[in-house]
Amino acid sequence: MQIAPGITATARSVGGGMFAWGAVLFTAVVLFAAAGVQASSIALTGGEEIVCAVNQDSGSISLWHWKSDGRVQEVAVGEEPRSVVVSPDNKYAFVTTQRSQTLAIVDLKTASCIAQIPLGGQPVDVVLSNDGRLAFVTQFSGDYIDGRYAPGAIAVVNIRRRRVVSRIAVAARPFAIAKSADGQSLYVTHFFQIAGRGVVSEIDAQRRQVRREFVLAEDMEISSGRGGVFNALAAIALHPNGRRAIVAGMHANVHRGLTQSGRPLSHKTTVQAAIRLLDLESGRELEATRIVSSFSGQAVAAPSAVAFIGDTGYFIDVYFASHDMKVLKYNERGMVAERSLLELPAGPTGIVLAADHKTAFVNCRWSRSLVQVSLADIRQPRILKEIRLTEEPWRADRVAGAKVFHNTRDSRMTPNRWLSCGTCHLDGGLLSDHLVWEFSEQQKPTSPHMANPKSLAVTDFSGPPLLIQGNYQTVQEEDKFIRSFLGGTGFAKQSNPAALRQSPPDSASPDSALHESPELNALAAFVLSLRPRPNPHLDESGLPRDEIRASAARGGALFHSARVGCRRCHRGPHWTRSGSEHPARLFDVGTGIKADVPSLQNVWISAPYLHDGRAPTLRDVVTTYNPHDRHGVTQHLTDNEIDDLVHFLLAPYHAPRNTTEVDSIPEIPKETFSK
Repeated sequence: MQIAPGITATARSVGGGMFAWGAVLFTAVVLFAAAGVQASSIALTGGEEIVCAVNQDSGSISLWHWKSDGRVQEVAVGEEPRSVVVSPDNKYAFVTTQRSQTLAIVDLKTASCIAQIPLGGQPVDVVLSNDGRLAFVTQFSGDYIDGRYAPGAIAVVNIRRRRVVSRIAVAARPFAIAKSADGQSLYVTHFFQIAGRGVVSEIDAQRRQVRREFVLAEDMEISSGRGGVFNALAAIALHPNGRRAIVAGMHANVHRGLTQSGRPLSHKTTVQAAIRLLDLESGRELEATRIVSSFSGQAVAAPSAVAFIGDTGYFIDVYFASHDMKVLKYNERGMVAERSLLELPAGPTGIVLAADHKTAFVNCRWSRSLVQVSLADIRQPRILKEIRLTEEPWRADRVAGAKVFHNTRDSRMTPNRWLSCGTCHLDGGLLSDHLVWEFSEQQKPTSPHMANPKSLAVTDFSGPPLLIQGNYQTVQEEDKFIRSFLGGTGFAKQSNPAALRQSPPDSASPDSALHESPELNALAAFVLSLRPRPNPHLDESGLPRDEIRASAARGGALFHSARVGCRRCHRGPHWTRSGSEHPARLFDVGTGIKADVPSLQNVWISAPYLHDGRAPTLRDVVTTYNPHDRHGVTQHLTDNEIDDLVHFLLAPYHAPRNTTEVDSIPEIPKETFSK
């Protein structure tokens, strides 16, 4: 079976097998206990003979026969597998593939992919109904339901019929999913904060509708740095008593800054790994129980998985960027009762525990391996084995760059494991955090005062220049921000580090040092390799979905017309003039700064908009925040025309058109937006 170009669904043994473990450098969770089941990037078969682990960058899953002959079989399943769950009869594994947008079915006996069920919507996590007849899959990018776009959805899949039988509309960006022991309730985290609050949805699995939402308010402890908006909700686990749940995410201290709180941000006060507790009976958060793990205990970064160690009273929190795990004592007093800390291989994404709760298995993305961990002594967990899961799918510099990008353990990046590129540019660098940060001029001289980070998924084809105001010509120049804000010593070798930190963007001497750094060159290779995931507003052929196609076509005509003039700046194969002119031209579209022209390639998922995030939606961009027609001529458009234009921006596509009017659009005079 052909899964994707160059990938065939056959099993193969992975060379190298077991190798010695050594120190190296997002996502889900798992727990098999009375409380319920959570999805994960790793799973055990019912008899615990086989460990199943996804290989996110190889388009496969690996099957480790750890109890028998120790062989590893690799099965191609599609692009970017994220989560795996095993059927109740232990015959099949079901795997979500975020880029291929399918639910793959793997026959565990023959180690082969026997089917792929089309899902759409960038599927991430999956759990099965208790009888194994249905699969519930989080659709991160949402889907169209009854003709209207839902920014989040749960696909309900009939396993026997191998098709989606219904979709449940939920809040935006559903991510991790857990199921109650009786199978009646599903709990879904929403990865990004919504209106400044974290959200977890409770779903009635029988009625297939949202029962209620848990609202996780911002922690207002701004001054110390432990508080913030609860964001990046990567994992959820249900307590063995069935009455509580823990949610792992990050506190983002976006309201700290000189103009907001009187205190500037620092590398210690920006983001913190945090645990929130839910009372499943009352339907509310237990606010006094918040556990800010990286603030009170050893600093850790970017939680990716969480699991209870049965009914022992302990749980495990796993961290993607600091590549370690903590064993913590469960409590409802907000204490970081840290029992142990264990370093893991690079990029841990998921954890599963054996039934005796004395053994855990952790899937580690960047090391392309899984580890078997002994929990016989929770105060001294230790790695027993590390097993290679797949051959390296990337060039050496690209995977090295991924490790540099995420690793908070490297003091050249940050002191004491606080920050890395990957703590704001999330999920392997493909997602910005959807937040707005206040930087001082000393912290980030290359940025506006209030900065809305851009998506890195379009970096390769939207420049140079890079950054909001086009200050950088290369990715390697980010070493300046590493030194000025992240607190790291930097990767470039320089006799005078202060000169490098303070040098202007066009300084020739320091830049030569930047490009001699193998770590910075690897970082650039990784960032420039990133590509956007599928757009839910486009079909498989790259055209707008049927539900909006006519409207988007009309919007495209407006976009390309002299009447509106968007194409003056957003043009070419990637909808930006950036990178096509030297020197680059910057424009003030009414926001008070001159900025580089961003690509529209990934604009559907990059809210909020404009350099300071002032526009919550694309409609706001072309209406409320364009009163003087400096960002396209839109004030004369009717409401219906605005709808059409927004649909085109959500689903930009290149199609044959009458070029007479388009090509006659006059170029923007140089002085127009330069004041």
